[in-house]
Amino acid sequence: MEVQNDIQQQIFDAIKLKLEPGEKLSSMMMDQLHLSQDAAYRRLRGDVPLTIYETKTLCELYGLSFDDYGKLQKGRVQFTYNPLDRIGLNFETYLTGLRDGLREAKNLPDVRLIMSINDTPIFQLFNLPHLTRFKFFFWAKTYLKIPAYADQKFKREKIDKSVLAVGIEAHNLYNSIPTYEIYSPEALRGTLRQIEYYFDAHLFEDPSYALELIDNLIDLLHHMKAQAESGKKFARGNEPTSGDQNFFMYSNETYIADNTYVVKWDSGSAVYLSHNIMNYLNTMDPYYVTESERILEELQNNSSLISAANAKERNKFFGNIERTVLNFRRKVESELEF
Repeated sequence: MEVQNDIQQQIFDAIKLKLEPGEKLSSMMMDQLHLSQDAAYRRLRGDVPLTIYETKTLCELYGLSFDDYGKLQKGRVQFTYNPLDRIGLNFETYLTGLRDGLREAKNLPDVRLIMSINDTPIFQLFNLPHLTRFKFFFWAKTYLKIPAYADQKFKREKIDKSVLAVGIEAHNLYNSIPTYEIYSPEALRGTLRQIEYYFDAHLFEDPSYALELIDNLIDLLHHMKAQAESGKKFARGNEPTSGDQNFFMYSNETYIADNTYVVKWDSGSAVYLSHNIMNYLNTMDPYYVTESERILEELQNNSSLISAANAKERNKFFGNIERTVLNFRRKVESELEF
């Protein structure tokens, strides 16, 4: 019965991620499975197992595969991911995917995100949309070799209003969810190296645009520091709102190998791993999730909390990054002047 309840809970957790805002799992089960309220709650509590018909109905309704949940075994993990052709490989669909994922997380009860970050915090980039656009362009042209980008140079242009609206919505969702973020000493340096590569390879339509992106990076640094000081996330140009702390930022002095995101809510957890440059793998396998949570907890314990406290370590963390950025800015200025 314990294994069956575990599988059943996994299916319920997967469905919760797909429910519409405000939609309750119990109400959906009453409607779709023609159950009374009491019968629905008994299944949700695990007192009564789902029947074969009920399991089949729910899996078909929400595009789930029972095989993903019926073979839980240590050492074997099944992941889901979005094939690149579904992402659409354009800036708007990329942002839309991030927004939809955050929207699903926001609808979960008592949700929080725990993440290790080895380079650029993608959600913080929403504060500077042109940096986000540059990252996407770099991935698409230089890493994925998408033909549509083959003969293009990165140029200064306005972001379409509809695209910007998606990014703002995604940013607001991120800001509304409590996050525990563990940063590597390499934070933001990968983005700086990408700007440097495009400048040295003459892949900016206007070389001086490199300076604007560097200034964007400095602005992002200053804004992240302001958020860390207040312990709250807020959009650049605004002030932190009153309320509980929702930004817990940690500095880790060792190398962090990957970007791992754990989504936790009152009855479950899921893990997202960065994959193939701009994609991610997702699983709710209980063994893998438990181990991931344990590793992130150990990483957090070996890191320094630099939000709302520990000003010395916070200044050291941001000061080291800013010096690196400013040194490169002087190089670009010198070469442009020459």
